[in-house]
Amino acid sequence: MTEREVVMAGSIYKRCGCKVPVLDDDGNPVRDASGRIRRRELGTNCRQLRRPGGRWNHRHGTWSWILQVPTGPDQPRQHLRQGGHQTLDEAEDALRHVQELLALADKADEPDHCRAEISTLIRAALRAKEPLPDPEQLRSRISLGRPVNTDMTVGEWLTSWLEMKRDIAPNSRRFYEANIRLYLLPHLGHRRLDRLRTAHLHAMFTAIEASNQLVIEENAAREAVEQARKKAWDERGMKACRAARRRLRAMPPFRRTAGLATIHGIRATLRAALADAANEQLVIVNVAKLVKLPARRRPKPKSWTRERVARWRATGERPSPVMVWTAELTARFLIGSAEHPLRVLYWLTAHTGLRRGEACGVRWVDLDLENHTLSVSQQIIQLGWQTQASRPKSDAGERVIALDPATVTLLTEHRHQQRKQRLAHGPGWIDTGLVFTQADDGPLHPAHVTDELQRLIEQHDLPPIRFQDLRHGAATHALTAGIDARVVQETLGHSSSTFTRDTYQSVVNEVKHSAAAALAEIFTQAARNLNSAG
Repeated sequence: MTEREVVMAGSIYKRCGCKVPVLDDDGNPVRDASGRIRRRELGTNCRQLRRPGGRWNHRHGTWSWILQVPTGPDQPRQHLRQGGHQTLDEAEDALRHVQELLALADKADEPDHCRAEISTLIRAALRAKEPLPDPEQLRSRISLGRPVNTDMTVGEWLTSWLEMKRDIAPNSRRFYEANIRLYLLPHLGHRRLDRLRTAHLHAMFTAIEASNQLVIEENAAREAVEQARKKAWDERGMKACRAARRRLRAMPPFRRTAGLATIHGIRATLRAALADAANEQLVIVNVAKLVKLPARRRPKPKSWTRERVARWRATGERPSPVMVWTAELTARFLIGSAEHPLRVLYWLTAHTGLRRGEACGVRWVDLDLENHTLSVSQQIIQLGWQTQASRPKSDAGERVIALDPATVTLLTEHRHQQRKQRLAHGPGWIDTGLVFTQADDGPLHPAHVTDELQRLIEQHDLPPIRFQDLRHGAATHALTAGIDARVVQETLGHSSSTFTRDTYQSVVNEVKHSAAAALAEIFTQAARNLNSAG
């Protein structure tokens, strides 16, 4: 091979793509399975590379360079190579550029590791036939202690980041995955991670808001076809029914619009991912923190007063997404559900403020009926339609709740009833150790608990609430009774009593009236003191 040494471990040579037949030992052409003659490239051995007299033939072949990359001790040798250069000067410039990039590793804290990263970066650029990195930019990254390969896209980082997150709850993982798949990857996935700017995020949110109108129109069109299908089915028009089904299969699926809560969730996901990227020095600024969004107002609970119940019966209007029964309405519900299989679960939730998953996950080992306490140590969460047991929502969720005597009595009776069911069921009984179960002692599905609650509410003609509102009711009634906010906070499993006071204490009119009366009493007492002195 004719070579020209440029520097140590680097060389430039010329080769071509001329091919000649492959011959066997007898000098006959070798053929492949299809009968074609096999050929091999001459490469550097082609006689046409040089003219008579030893000079290079500039009209034949191209120039290539190869460079051995210095590695650490006991490491295999690595080489970089590139061909296709039309002139010798072009090949020399390319080789010199690569040498300059590799020499930057000598100024890094870990030269061998840095040189390996630079080599990987160069090899990726050569393989993709992209320009080599700029030496000045690479020198700046090394001097700042940042990783050399920062050409990672937002999509690549988000994908790897989610795979690395091992210490998050399953529902949190589903939350992150949905935001990344539905919004972040389509809008930001192609952008360079280190070049992400707030303008890109504003453009994404603008595009998401604009797509809401399209979603509304597509949902309306799908609903119209669905209604036509139902009408055709009722009228036994099978041909029209099949046509409607074909149209439905061709239409986009039903989708939800992205409201303000979704927008905040998207930013929260990106902010968490960029925070970890900043910790690894992949980005300098977490641009998600700089984006200003409209304030998201958490709906505060409102009580179903007589006036509100009357208006709801007349118009169907709900004053707030979060509504709380009064003590009288709660008592009506508990009395009306006295014969329901889940009556004790609803009673326990209304008295202690357990979350739905916590109520479904209560075990007998968590109950100390002699000391009237309940330890919240697990919950049953819903992942899509599948369920699984997990730790409580937060560290504050692992708590010990005091039980009143009436609740203890109900739980004792419920245990005796469950033991009778076990004897009557026979050998097919599933011993889960759960307090609230299905007929065969299998765990309850949280959605079933909610469905049964709604059925009971409609059966007894009560104003509508969600299962979560039983928890809100327990908090508001406790504060109305004058129980300290700190005690209510620990009972509900909140992280701070400030959140408990801000969320619930303003709901109950009796609490407001008590505060107003206490303030008026201060001025009344002051007036009495003045009269006595006069």
